[in-house]
Amino acid sequence: MKVSVIIPTYKDDIALKLILDALQYQTYSNFEILIAEDCEEDSTKNLIKKYRSKYPIWHYFHENKGNRKPKAVNNCIKKSSGEYIIFIDGDTIPFSTFIEHHVLLSNPQIGLCGRRVNLGDKVSDDLRKNIINAYTIEKNYIKNYKYLNNDNIRHYEQGLCFKPKSLINKLLSVFDKNTNIVASNFSCFKNDLIEVNGIDFSLPYAPSRDDTDLQWRLEAIGVKMKSAKYCANLFHLNHPRTDRKEEDIANREIIEEKKKSKQIRAKIGIIEC
Repeated sequence: MKVSVIIPTYKDDIALKLILDALQYQTYSNFEILIAEDCEEDSTKNLIKKYRSKYPIWHYFHENKGNRKPKAVNNCIKKSSGEYIIFIDGDTIPFSTFIEHHVLLSNPQIGLCGRRVNLGDKVSDDLRKNIINAYTIEKNYIKNYKYLNNDNIRHYEQGLCFKPKSLINKLLSVFDKNTNIVASNFSCFKNDLIEVNGIDFSLPYAPSRDDTDLQWRLEAIGVKMKSAKYCANLFHLNHPRTDRKEEDIANREIIEEKKKSKQIRAKIGIIEC
């Protein structure tokens, strides 16, 4: 099965390079990369050129006119040639088994909801400065506990990686209730995304809560959410966070109205991009 990995990015070539480097270690090889750039930077174009000989990459970009991430992502969904799509963020670095485990867990009309290890400032900085690489941390994850813990890591347990069909993962899945979409680690079949017309760019405060909106619309067409925790692992680079409380509340209210009117297809989605 061919997989399309969609990576949104915005003026962070160092993080994008770390992701592209990590994708070279993937244990699953039948994939393409689609980069959804919410602006147009020559440095990003030059970086991508260096990796085109390693695996197929398609690069979408547009003029920098405010936050238009959903539009960039929808264009990548439209262009993708894989039957299965995995979404990550531009500051999340995949483990070497990331794509393989998404594929092993995949099933028709199932959406896989993964999680991420939130790194601290020092480890994030060490990665950005090439003092250490993500693959080394992954392969020595238990041994690196002190190094990670001393840097105020959050959700260390989400870096524990087990094979999808292993007994321990089956046992953990019984108690795992993390079945909400997080845009930085989610996958499903492309035809399901096409049916709901992708991410809804009509939400006025995108991308706040666009993953929540996508989830209820996919569930409305029969897609069930399943946890990929402890299987499909990512490292999240630490960075300052913007308070979007007001935007979050406003979009939640709009989403509730959409649910009441059963507006399953995105008003401004894949077709309109």
